[in-house]
Amino acid sequence: MGVRVPMHDVPGPDLSDEALLRRFAAGDESALGELAERHEGALLGLACGLVGSRGPAEEAVQESWVRVIRFAGTFDGRASVRTWLYRVVINRCRELQRRESVARRATKRAGEARGADSTGDGVGHGLGELRAPLRASVDRLPVAEREAVMLCHHAGLTQKQAAEVLGVPLGTLKSRVRKGLARLRADLGRLLDDERIGAA
Repeated sequence: MGVRVPMHDVPGPDLSDEALLRRFAAGDESALGELAERHEGALLGLACGLVGSRGPAEEAVQESWVRVIRFAGTFDGRASVRTWLYRVVINRCRELQRRESVARRATKRAGEARGADSTGDGVGHGLGELRAPLRASVDRLPVAEREAVMLCHHAGLTQKQAAEVLGVPLGTLKSRVRKGLARLRADLGRLLDDERIGAA
């Protein structure tokens, strides 16, 4: 039976994420609130970048916290808590996208059976700080490259940290970032050229 942390000893900003998670696992519910306050914004930003819109992103983050609550006591410390949180969110985003993909295919099949056109624009609106063309280009990236680019260039992780989050070798992560950025530059370059032609 674990030792309960005294509730009057409220966790503060001087405690590490790892200490907060240990306190929560030992019964201090306020420690989870401190963890959420530290990381919620960044996790939501990452999820928005991956799934493309705020509603599904919020759902993914909420599911992630449920998972953190469930498995806090089994955290083994091989990675930092921050890395673990990002990994949990990415896994929930992947799961959400799989569910949505299945639902879209079912809707499309139903539409085809009715002879209806069920296509959409496929462009998300979750990253408020990204203009629509960049948001659309990010959405078009292969999932592995999108995750790598978002972790390194939106979430602010180092390439080593991003590789740990994704569970891939550093060289693989660097390759994904390089390819993803090259695709974005090429895609945005074409969009700019199209705009110039339209304005001519």
